[in-house]
Amino acid sequence: MDSTAIGDQIDRILRSQSFANKSQLRKLLEVLFTNMDSQTTLKPDRVIKELWPNETKTKGSADVATEMNRLRHALESYYNGEGKSDPIIVSLPNRSLPAPDGMPEKRWIVANPRGDIEHRPPVPPAKSRGGLKIAAMIAALGVLAYISIRMLAADGRPQSGRLDGATLRIMNAEGKELWSKGFPDGFWPEFYDQGVAPRIRFVDLDGEGHTSVLLLYHPAVSPRSRSTTLICYSDRGKEKWRWTPGRELPELEGTPATFRTVALAVLEATPKKARRIVVSSIHDPWWPNQIAILDSNGKTIAEYWHSGHLDHLTLADLDGDGREEIVATGISNGYHQATLVVLDPYRVFGASTEAARPELQIHGMGVAEERLRLLFPRSDLNKTLSVYNAGQEAAIEHGRMRLSVAECLQPPSCLMWYEFDKHFDLLTAYADEQFRTAHAQFYAHGEDAHQFSPEEQAEFQKIRCLVGCKSEFVLSQVH
Repeated sequence: MDSTAIGDQIDRILRSQSFANKSQLRKLLEVLFTNMDSQTTLKPDRVIKELWPNETKTKGSADVATEMNRLRHALESYYNGEGKSDPIIVSLPNRSLPAPDGMPEKRWIVANPRGDIEHRPPVPPAKSRGGLKIAAMIAALGVLAYISIRMLAADGRPQSGRLDGATLRIMNAEGKELWSKGFPDGFWPEFYDQGVAPRIRFVDLDGEGHTSVLLLYHPAVSPRSRSTTLICYSDRGKEKWRWTPGRELPELEGTPATFRTVALAVLEATPKKARRIVVSSIHDPWWPNQIAILDSNGKTIAEYWHSGHLDHLTLADLDGDGREEIVATGISNGYHQATLVVLDPYRVFGASTEAARPELQIHGMGVAEERLRLLFPRSDLNKTLSVYNAGQEAAIEHGRMRLSVAECLQPPSCLMWYEFDKHFDLLTAYADEQFRTAHAQFYAHGEDAHQFSPEEQAEFQKIRCLVGCKSEFVLSQVH
């Protein structure tokens, strides 16, 4: 493709609203574009030097992989929102899978015209004249069969969705519309501020080769007084079932049980269990949060209740036993701190224990059995400007977990970063540049004027462990 056209598309993405508050991802995208002509020889060390020039000794390939995954999701959200009509699709190949030619994938970034299909590997030439004819016939039949199967599969399998006013449109891998659904009450803009991509999943729930569409629907009409609905559609657009989160709770003291679903994930099948759906839903404006496990028919089979909103879900096999754990991050109202909770999907029940503030205890659910429950320290800046700090989405790769904690609402990327090993020992804890800048500006003058000191930095290593550790605080390997 023409490099000028690709450059224009990259510039369009960098200037978009979707990337306005993603300085690190903008920098990574610029690095990948700059090295596009030599990307097959691009090494993680080079990317590390560009992204973290002052932290090259503490960063590794896992950090690069985490940022690549974040950028991949950000690009998907962009193209399902602002960029839905852009002429060029910029994407990041999965380097753990083979390239279209069957060789190991070495590319970091690709750009294709919208709707373009990458070339298939060539058929090896025959060694003789007779063999050439036979090989050509076989190749032609093979290509025809491949294209036919590919077209049938691609044409019938939902791969993406977009919102067009009050209509949901579902497309295949080539961007061709398969079917659409109209919603008279519209879509609540605040709920879909990043497009529909974070609110939709495409998955074979029954393991029979048919892709179901899971949509989190929240209407635009009276959104604060209505709950989110999880709707399951077949690959042909037939509605299969609906599910509504939450329930009436005495702790709500008569407040309507309206719950907004904030996170959706699907557990992989195991020899003992089919795929199951994990949904995290918050009561707005109060503290109860429900994590529900649903079967493929939309029936609630387990639920865990937490006093504080858990806005993010990550699924990963943390202990190598072949099944995924549920990692939920957000806020603990009882402690006014960011929190991380790990649940065994086979033992999801009860409610979090709120010893610090018994008035926030959710009753009638029994005692929960969390695998792990952590509380993250608050900065002086957060204590001055906010009621809580808040845990962001965790990324888990190569046995390590990396997550950030938002310490201030503005700028939204004012973060503390943490990294844990597979035993949840703390490996790193550091403030990003936005936090340091915000701290310096806020404490530049007045009686409390001071710099962000090494002593303050060290305080962030004191991560309290309520459940799942041998000591009160997480073990730290930070030097």
